[in-house]
Amino acid sequence: MATPPDRTYYAVLGLSRNATAKQVKDAYRRAARSTHPDAGGSAEEFHHVAVAYETLSDPERRRRYDHGLGGGPAAREPTAASSPSRSSVPSPDRAADDDAFQRPAVYEPPFSPAQPPVIPLTLAGSQIHGTARQPGFFKRLGPGSGSRFDGERRTAALLEQRFLPGFPAARLVNGLRFGDDAGTEAGHAVLAGYRLAVVDSMLAPPGNYRWDGRALRHNGRTAGDVRITESVRRVQDLFPECNVQAWLVLHGGEGNPFEPIVDYPPTLDKSALTSVHVANPGTLLRELKKFLGGGPQPYVVQLPVLGRLLQYAER
Repeated sequence: MATPPDRTYYAVLGLSRNATAKQVKDAYRRAARSTHPDAGGSAEEFHHVAVAYETLSDPERRRRYDHGLGGGPAAREPTAASSPSRSSVPSPDRAADDDAFQRPAVYEPPFSPAQPPVIPLTLAGSQIHGTARQPGFFKRLGPGSGSRFDGERRTAALLEQRFLPGFPAARLVNGLRFGDDAGTEAGHAVLAGYRLAVVDSMLAPPGNYRWDGRALRHNGRTAGDVRITESVRRVQDLFPECNVQAWLVLHGGEGNPFEPIVDYPPTLDKSALTSVHVANPGTLLRELKKFLGGGPQPYVVQLPVLGRLLQYAER
């Protein structure tokens, strides 16, 4: 259903013209959650919510928009013509097709010579951003640091060589920090459509591992310093418009991508929001493809989301 042409950005978010910056942000979070396609909402209405927030959250854009509100059609809420068209965006029902991942990327919001993209084209068109972190000598002395950083390099190579070439719309960002706390770091994030996968890594000795949603155990003992649980909650808070899931990938012997073995208790709900999964490299590729490709409009590169994600990449 198209948005009525007389709706303003304020009406889309349920705000008055004198709303504060905090009220704009809070209203956007509520609207994003209620209209998100993964929550049963409409992709078209969600697009209107995202565009409204991008305008009203930026003081200069908001000033220009407010100035034009009384000026006629230019100040009105965008109609369906500005949303991804049915012909340009494949149906999410086809995400499971074998050839679905080969489809070219569609960019939102659309751009033209007269309307530049919200981030530079060199960033928008690149599938890989940043590099796996290279720790200094003292940083590597921390508990589990060597295992984590070496694992990140393996994960980056795995995603670049075996995942991205078959999924043109996916965007990989390496080396992220979501706050001053070291517990809110992530080795990688992969964005596709409305879904965002956060991935961390460890080198793992042979054997069986068990993940209960809170602790990773190996031979009955806690294994490694698992921090991704805190990171994924932070990412979901920062990106409420996305369905965020997280993976901790355990790298064992390089000859077998399905080692080590990871077990889950039967009672663990793997479909919960902001849940964390533990996987070996082979399982990671399969689960990422299912998660990212199974969402609504997986072929869309959400440029505002990508731009904000890049702000958290370590430089």
